[in-house]
Amino acid sequence: MVGKILGNRYEIIAKLGSGGMANVYQAKDRVLNRIVTVKILRGELAEDKDFVRRFQLEAQAVASLSHPNIVSIYDVGEEGGLPYLVMEYVEGFNLKEIIKREGKLSPGETINIGIQVCAALAHAHEKGIIHRDIKPHNILVMPGGRVKVADFGLARVLSLPAATVTQSGTVMGSVHYFAPEQARGEEVGPKSDLYSLGVVLYETVAGHVPFQGDNPISVALKHLQEQPPSLRKENPTVPRSLEEIIFKAMAKDPDQRFASAREMQNALAGGSVVEQNGFDENERTRFLHIDPENELSASRSRRRLHPAAWVALGIFFLLLVAAGLWAFSKWFFVEDAVVPDVTHMQLAQAEAKLKEAGFRVQKIVEVFNADIAAGVVFRQDPVGNFRAKKGSGVNLWVSKGARLVWLPDVTGFPLSEAKMMLEEREGRFRVTVTEVNSDTVKADTVISQEPPGDRNVKEGTEVKLIVSKGPANLVMPSLLGQTVEQARTILSRMGLSLGVIREESSSQYPQGTISSQSISEGTPVKAGDTVDVGVSQGPGPMQHTVPLQFKVNSPGVVKVVINDSRGSRVAYEGEHLTGDKIEKEFVVYGSGEILIYFQDQLKRTIPVE
Repeated sequence: MVGKILGNRYEIIAKLGSGGMANVYQAKDRVLNRIVTVKILRGELAEDKDFVRRFQLEAQAVASLSHPNIVSIYDVGEEGGLPYLVMEYVEGFNLKEIIKREGKLSPGETINIGIQVCAALAHAHEKGIIHRDIKPHNILVMPGGRVKVADFGLARVLSLPAATVTQSGTVMGSVHYFAPEQARGEEVGPKSDLYSLGVVLYETVAGHVPFQGDNPISVALKHLQEQPPSLRKENPTVPRSLEEIIFKAMAKDPDQRFASAREMQNALAGGSVVEQNGFDENERTRFLHIDPENELSASRSRRRLHPAAWVALGIFFLLLVAAGLWAFSKWFFVEDAVVPDVTHMQLAQAEAKLKEAGFRVQKIVEVFNADIAAGVVFRQDPVGNFRAKKGSGVNLWVSKGARLVWLPDVTGFPLSEAKMMLEEREGRFRVTVTEVNSDTVKADTVISQEPPGDRNVKEGTEVKLIVSKGPANLVMPSLLGQTVEQARTILSRMGLSLGVIREESSSQYPQGTISSQSISEGTPVKAGDTVDVGVSQGPGPMQHTVPLQFKVNSPGVVKVVINDSRGSRVAYEGEHLTGDKIEKEFVVYGSGEILIYFQDQLKRTIPVE
């Protein structure tokens, strides 16, 4: 994709990452000569009309927003059947990356981030738009501290009907930041965003999310049932006022949360923390008091300067202006040069090339990147092939390679749950599914995975799942003579289910066994079909005692098999010599037959009525 030009305008420069719906790239707008971000819908989703509609809805929703704390959308288009969005390029890191690097942030930094996110949400909510996926990954922090909320890809216009948490069976959002109403699958609203923001602020000062679990379901249940652990125990520097704001935002009942993002913003602003040694959280806020009389007196005394002081001040001012003009001329007349493109180079090679072109490396940022080998430059600012002053600095982003993350073992899990466990984890594994027939594993259940689970693997690893389709060419088996539990097991392995169980009298099958079935043996069936059965209440089959006499004509093994209403069983087996005489009585239940074998060859069949 790198080097491709979209819409005869946007030249793809580098891949920035991937999300659940789209791949994200850095691009150059060749018309306005600026760097932008391009989000391209994944190829496998572009064929799905529901996903395309959701993607287009994102463009419509975000395009109506204009706020300094929201990533702007510039354009929308389609190339080769793939819809794409063109958005503002934001320099910096997402909050999740910062938390991973720093461990936790100070209360002051947390409040600053919270105020700006609240401002963004307030603007969106007032426009009738809810974000629905507030999490650290979608909060971008620029070098100067400006915060921008990104990825309104899950936003829904409130006026649209049925703006619920799921569509087409897809869980939208991230379970660690779900509001309880989202976990229940209920309709969400602006207060759902405030709950998610509360979780984000908790994570920012604690260094971890409040609710953790082995799988998404257990995490969702904790959002519904448990209270978050004390923040002040996690981080003693957190003032009580900030803890109360976060816990109010995370109230289980939406009515107990802040009435609006504006109200939460005001609460955070009112509880701003000035970081200092010996900070007393219980001390009341102090305001600087200025006495008008003293201020006026001081002002007059400042105006009564000695004439010599005025002369010295004038000379100093002239020197300052001269120095400024000299510095300006030195900078203004510095030669421009083309910044070389050093992406895809090893760091040492990139530094050498920049130095050779007359530039210096200003900052090196090391970032985990599963798509790029360790030590390779994957991003630069200014971007390559732009003109800049010689001697100016260039920032480089260098890959640390793929992060190692824990891969769970999902064998035996239903496919839907297995995909959630893999795709919702930090590693965001890429899942591919191959369906095969199986006579032993229930349909839609994971048979195996590659690589195997319960080990560390590279972030973004492709996990191949082999999933059962149930038995091939399903044909209804005979359940007659089986117990109900035996029949249930047989059907479950085939992807079938047991339906109505009724009691009936039977003289052919023993009490407690299946005496009839709604689908006859040998009938073609498909996974998901239901079979009704009748269970015998007696009297059961009549018992027949059959005496047998026969003589063995040559040495070998004699075997007697009985087939009757109780099934098939070996009633006798023994080795005999020539001339041996066998005299035995055999019990047959209901109608059936007695089969006599010699050396595993059928010699005689005796019917019993």
